[in-house]
Amino acid sequence: MQTAAVDIVKEEGPQALLGGLGPTVVGYGVEGAMKFGVYEVMKPVFAALLGNSEGGNNAAAFLLASVVAGAVAALLLCPMESTRIRIVTDKAYADKGLLTGLPKLIAEEGLASTFSGVWAMLAKQVPYTFGKQVSFDIFAGILYTVFHTLQERMTWITDTEVKWAISVVAAAMASVIACILSQPGDMILTETYRPKDKNSQGERSFADVISTINAAGGLPNFFTGTKARIVHVGLIITSQLVIYDIVKQLLGLPATGSH
Repeated sequence: MQTAAVDIVKEEGPQALLGGLGPTVVGYGVEGAMKFGVYEVMKPVFAALLGNSEGGNNAAAFLLASVVAGAVAALLLCPMESTRIRIVTDKAYADKGLLTGLPKLIAEEGLASTFSGVWAMLAKQVPYTFGKQVSFDIFAGILYTVFHTLQERMTWITDTEVKWAISVVAAAMASVIACILSQPGDMILTETYRPKDKNSQGERSFADVISTINAAGGLPNFFTGTKARIVHVGLIITSQLVIYDIVKQLLGLPATGSH
């Protein structure tokens, strides 16, 4: 990775490392906000539909809410990811940003072309959202039960300290689950958006991408890089979930898992 970065800087200059930054920042910023928001909105909706009008710890409601949130995230990200890849790989888009690159792409190839990787994006985002959001809720709920029991014996532990400890521990556990569940989808997404060979013809289907990954090493190949991803993405997820829990409490909502 370090060698590749040095080569890119030598050949194309340091600005090349920032190619596609606009679509990445906007895409994942909007995706993250919508994912957390849609998940929180849909939890009580599905809880009520499933007969739990109080919106309590209902794993089925959490799962359905995460599927909807993941699907929304995937749809929002597709045009941004298509634009980012085009900016990075196509010289005709090299000087473009999100506001100029996306309209150019739509004008030349149509809006539908920006959603060509939607199945790959769903394959990553739905398991990722489920692994992150649902497991955080469940782990936090279990930890609150455990910590409340401990608090009866260790009275010097304050409620604030309990909330902090639960938030961090549950987030760290959820990050591992999210990384493992979404790793196959991440491999599929990476292969889908990989620049095509000069000799390749047409767009590869979702099934073709899966076959390509499978042919290179079978099922284990879908989990290539999982350890590195747990360290890298896991830290990001943990930070996101802790901040998410803090923001919820600042807005007057109960801490995750405490209700």
